[in-house]
Amino acid sequence: MKPDFARKLLEDALVELANARRHLNYSFQQVAGLSANLEGATERQLESAEAFTGRFARSVDLLVNKVLRSLDRVEMQPEGSLLDVVNRAEKRGFVSRAQELREMKDVRNVIAHDYAGAKAAEIFNYCREQKPVFDAIGDAVAAHAAKTLKK
Repeated sequence: MKPDFARKLLEDALVELANARRHLNYSFQQVAGLSANLEGATERQLESAEAFTGRFARSVDLLVNKVLRSLDRVEMQPEGSLLDVVNRAEKRGFVSRAQELREMKDVRNVIAHDYAGAKAAEIFNYCREQKPVFDAIGDAVAAHAAKTLKK
């Protein structure tokens, strides 16, 4: 892959992630007052909670599958598995433990397959608790990528 093409992929992925994070922040504000178990939530509030968890899942997916993989290409790291990608994220200092990102990806998969909403409250609570962690990771990745792209 040509270096300019890899850089363009990273730039595009960063823009896409920034947009996704902006939408995630909006949804987070919409659900701030909901109870952790979603008890007593109206249909509209449940819809907002579902939008929030879906946006969380897509943001995690964008971060790992597009941004981190694009960053690896720009930095000429070998292609690898999800485990390779999250381990490099830990080595770069984006996360304190690679397991944090692996868990977020696992929950993303649960969100994608919870068709009947059986785990809605559990998923909602996890996403709300992990959003500040995700934000810190996203900020660290964006700062690192910006420095990398200036080189």
